[in-house]
Amino acid sequence: MGLTDILEFIGLFLLAATKFAVAVGVLVSPITNYSYLECVLMLITGGFTGIIFFYYFSNWVNKMIAKLFQNKKKKKVFSRKVKRFINIKNKYGLIGIALITPVVISIPVGSFIASRFFSKKRYTLLFMLAGVVFWALILPIIKYTY
Repeated sequence: MGLTDILEFIGLFLLAATKFAVAVGVLVSPITNYSYLECVLMLITGGFTGIIFFYYFSNWVNKMIAKLFQNKKKKKVFSRKVKRFINIKNKYGLIGIALITPVVISIPVGSFIASRFFSKKRYTLLFMLAGVVFWALILPIIKYTY
């Protein structure tokens, strides 16, 4: 295992932690020689790391924002981006967010939404991690069925 293999592993790990769907595309491409088990393990470890890091980081950011603006009463302005987050939350709920996070809205954004709107729920992090496991098991099958 040379330096290039280690750098490739680190790159794929970080890619799986942030842009899960892109990491799947790279791992299942014909250029790479990863087995199904290696793909799944790489996606799960990277996805878990990304979910846990961004969930707790977003939680901390939300608390800092609340401290900064606790005394200031300001009229809420809903931008297009905020409206989109609220629509996703209302339409899909926690389970829907957990399922679409890895492949549609990226791990950092999905973790932020989960942390912002569902941090009081007991199993939020568990559902988010289950979404990663689900897609990590399903998506690499594409390479081995076609």
